[in-house]
Amino acid sequence: MGNSQKKEVDLLEMYMDSEKQISNYNSSVCDEIHRRVYGNLTTEESVVTVIQDKFSNYSLTTDKSVDIVIQDKFSSYSDLFAKCFNSTIPSNILYQPYILPWYQQLLWTLLFAVMILVAIVGNTIVMWIIVAHRRMRTVTNLFLLNLAVADFLLASGNAIFNFVFMLNSHWPFGETFCVVSNFVANLTVSTSVFTILAMSLDRFVAVTRPLRPRMTKTTAYSIILSVWTLSSLLSAPSVLYATTITYKYADETQRTLCLLVWPDGMGTGLGKSDLDHVYNIVFLIVTYVIPMTCMGVTYTWIGCILGASKVIGENSDPQNHVIKSKQRVVHMLVAIMLLFAFCWLPYHVYFLFTYYNADVIHAHFIQHLYLAIYWLAMSNSCYNPIVYYVMNSR
Repeated sequence: MGNSQKKEVDLLEMYMDSEKQISNYNSSVCDEIHRRVYGNLTTEESVVTVIQDKFSNYSLTTDKSVDIVIQDKFSSYSDLFAKCFNSTIPSNILYQPYILPWYQQLLWTLLFAVMILVAIVGNTIVMWIIVAHRRMRTVTNLFLLNLAVADFLLASGNAIFNFVFMLNSHWPFGETFCVVSNFVANLTVSTSVFTILAMSLDRFVAVTRPLRPRMTKTTAYSIILSVWTLSSLLSAPSVLYATTITYKYADETQRTLCLLVWPDGMGTGLGKSDLDHVYNIVFLIVTYVIPMTCMGVTYTWIGCILGASKVIGENSDPQNHVIKSKQRVVHMLVAIMLLFAFCWLPYHVYFLFTYYNADVIHAHFIQHLYLAIYWLAMSNSCYNPIVYYVMNSR
């Protein structure tokens, strides 16, 4: 008998005595079963996932775990649940506890619809103005065009579909679009922040090195291409690991989830994948901490230089016009940066917090909290056109 077969036999023999096996489950295991049941897993799936976690050293696959439970090779899972719940399982415990009442769904739908509509229309107008008018194709405006494209794709290619998923706890769009949507989300967020960073560095060079030749359009196009390439590489895990998983409930209904399944398990509250956590940390550092720090330093430096230029000697009207023009552009870019920082900080904090406090995922308020955090993050895509209009109006 091979080692793998012996290991499987040993594992099955370990469960032959029902009472002995049930006694091996302490209160922490029962708490885990409670958590997974309230998290919308069926009875069988809850036991399966607990068994897999506790005996992961045996390389027990999900299919084999399901077979063991359903075929009842080692014990009765109903006995295990009775011991953990100390009573019969309530009939409603397995029935979609995360479906919001219709009026709450309507309110969230209105909030997201307005935000997405403003983002799509606003960024479409920005793209049309820059593309259709040759004189508008300055280096700064090329970066703004790139930012508008990223925001448009985020609103139209991810926000709409992900909102439907979060509202109904069900992904009806298929596995292929699950991959596309996850990739677009990370791609566009990365592209947005890298574009904002590129604009800040361009302004920094223009202000600190006024005699140096300005960035050419060719250089700007090269930077934009590099931004999309880097963002694509950073978003590659979405292509590799995004998938759909379908759960069947005791009432015969089904729910399909769209999520990333890493080699060491699932994240997003359905598991505790270390790879998912590491990726979230890297994504936070690369797309938030480093860019925000760099922009904070550059804009502070720019502010000091432009502020000093006001008080050193008497400036002519043309000089004052140039200074005010630079200040207006800098103010606009600072506003864009601050809005991005404000909108995305809660989103990053949420995933860090839930990794170390997984039980909060199953709190009754969590769906509203995540919808609010997600709305705030996605709403960043609709603010930039408003900023352009307000700060360029006479």
